[in-house]
Amino acid sequence: MAMIATRTVAAGVPASLSRFRGALVAAVLGDCVGGEFEGAEEVPMESVLQHLNSLNDETKGNGILEYSDDTAMARCVVQSLLTHAGFNEQDMARRFSKEYSASPGRGYGSGVIHVLKKLASPQLSDVYQPARNQFNGRGSFGNGGAMRASPFALAFPDIASVKRFARLGAMLTHSCSLGYNGAVLQALAVHLSLQGALDLPQKFINTLITEMEEVEADEAARNDARILKEAEKPFCERLHRVRDLMDRSKVSIEEVISELGNGIAALHSVPTAIFCVLHCLQPQECFPESYGGVERTIAYSLALGGDTDTIACMAGAIAGAHYGIKAIPQTWIKFCEGAEDADLNAERLHMMYHQLSQGGTSGTGEQSCEDRAESKLTASDGTEKKPGAK
Repeated sequence: MAMIATRTVAAGVPASLSRFRGALVAAVLGDCVGGEFEGAEEVPMESVLQHLNSLNDETKGNGILEYSDDTAMARCVVQSLLTHAGFNEQDMARRFSKEYSASPGRGYGSGVIHVLKKLASPQLSDVYQPARNQFNGRGSFGNGGAMRASPFALAFPDIASVKRFARLGAMLTHSCSLGYNGAVLQALAVHLSLQGALDLPQKFINTLITEMEEVEADEAARNDARILKEAEKPFCERLHRVRDLMDRSKVSIEEVISELGNGIAALHSVPTAIFCVLHCLQPQECFPESYGGVERTIAYSLALGGDTDTIACMAGAIAGAHYGIKAIPQTWIKFCEGAEDADLNAERLHMMYHQLSQGGTSGTGEQSCEDRAESKLTASDGTEKKPGAK
């Protein structure tokens, strides 16, 4: 296995353990509480608040809300990164497949199930091949890669590694650029949030646009955008919409859905999650005064309807990285399956992150696998999914 040294940067004080814990735990909470409204076209804020307020009833016991495939696959990413102190595509693919086999009822979509079953084959030499074969060779542009991308931002301190490995990790199931670039965007947002970038929201969104301009400049991305009749740089275009919505004094739920989307495509959900975080940085009349930023962000994500668990999961990761673990209600953690495990894993990722920031190395899979993954990217024409799946 090839070893590639990371380009180290100063991690800085903002990348604290509290932020790491907040990011991983809030992602699980968003997934768990978001399942209540997934697929709904209209979700009144009153219903959202009633659902969230029920989490404060400590008489109901622990572990009531189960996580979906979002968290199941993110846990595989975390475990693989920690085991290898870096990215190993063979190991990550194997973990995805084993996790599905052990717990298939988490809401996986039929498309990704087909990929995961092929990844289980011991004869498979190229773990990227099953994803490339999806949709007649056009690949998937769903948000399944993005929903599990946040751990890459918690493992690697330098932005180049965050982008690279989030992309390769997503390509194990999503070979269309509109799928894996959504994962890159999500990981970038968490990376910047860890550094305290959300203290300056306009600079935060402008930095994301600048980074995605580079990401979407390659030929594969331009080709996919043309075939799917999207803007030349689809995610950049959506981020410009996010910035425009930020500048409005009032924005309705309907406008957000119309401008950004709330669906299962990465293009229709990752920018939406980012907007949810930005929109909820300050208190609003529609939320209880007691709500902090994480609570506001998750509540707002649910009120959008659509793919609520994944949007809330992604928004939760970004918000949690900004506000830290102390902003998350302990009662929510007790009600959500996997939240305590996420907290423990965050500590381990924090150690790995700072080891790499001090000049360590990160492992990656063989270059030939990466080259093969990059050489045959084509566009997707579908994000096949059953309700609750990616």
